[in-house]
Amino acid sequence: MPVSDGGASAAAGSSNMMMMLFPILLIVVFVVLIIVPNKRKEKQFKNMLSNLRVGDMIKTIGGFYGKVVALKEDLVTIECGPDKTKLVLAKGAIASVESFEEGKEIPEKASDKKEEKDDKKEDASAKSSKKGK
Repeated sequence: MPVSDGGASAAAGSSNMMMMLFPILLIVVFVVLIIVPNKRKEKQFKNMLSNLRVGDMIKTIGGFYGKVVALKEDLVTIECGPDKTKLVLAKGAIASVESFEEGKEIPEKASDKKEEKDDKKEDASAKSSKKGK
């Protein structure tokens, strides 16, 4: 009786199939994890710029904070600094937009707040040590 090697060839065929599916699976994972979120972020950015209005607070990619005072097609004029300096920027130079509310200051960084609290604690401890003397 001849011995059939059908089981071995079937196993080899399935391993070849797995080797062919691996690169395809890798490409699908790459698309899902990298390209789709980037497209979503780009769409949100374009939506943010299209909804830009006079009076909005913005932050530029250069780190300037200011209030939008004029809009033209691709140009934005902002006021920044204590002397209300006017800067003309391209819309692409805007990093983020925050709605402007009169009297509301630009939120501070968490690290700045932490440093202020530490300074206040040190001042309080220094005052209490002076009172004890």
